[in-house]
Amino acid sequence: MKTSLKLLLDAFVLALTGCSAIDSPIRQNTAVYTSRPTTKQEGTTEAIIRERVEDWAKALRTRNIDGVASFYAPGIVSFDLPPPLRYAGTDNKRRAWQNFFAARIGPVGYEVRDLNVTAQGDLAFVYSVNHVSGRLASGHITDLWVRWTACFRRIDGVWLIVHDHVSVPADIKLGQAALNLTP
Repeated sequence: MKTSLKLLLDAFVLALTGCSAIDSPIRQNTAVYTSRPTTKQEGTTEAIIRERVEDWAKALRTRNIDGVASFYAPGIVSFDLPPPLRYAGTDNKRRAWQNFFAARIGPVGYEVRDLNVTAQGDLAFVYSVNHVSGRLASGHITDLWVRWTACFRRIDGVWLIVHDHVSVPADIKLGQAALNLTP
């Protein structure tokens, strides 16, 4: 499992840094770590990323659109639940969150569970299953689990989300989302 995560992180590093396979930091045997830090620096990076994720979730729960938007890099590319297939740029991501908040009344429930962090240098890859709950403006109560993956990049000393992907499992035979699953 750790090897496949390393390969995925390697691909992110190559894609985001524009390095060739030869001059890539990965080819220089730099340390990759996950939720089991082996050095003080690695532990510190993981703790910072975990804190960033918790602060992001807190901004969601409090419907703080400026707080939520502050976690995204200017060039964010996001694959989210509602159309379109992708959002590019902070303005579009912000608009997606504004629509999310506008569709709800009252508190927003948002729990991040089973967060896994892998980091190397100025990149960090995270994934988790997240519980979203609350009341829609229509009166319907939402209560579902989503899968979340994000890539953070340290830009000017701040860890920002440069890519995220939110999805739900689908029942291929029925051609519809499976919204009743729980971890």
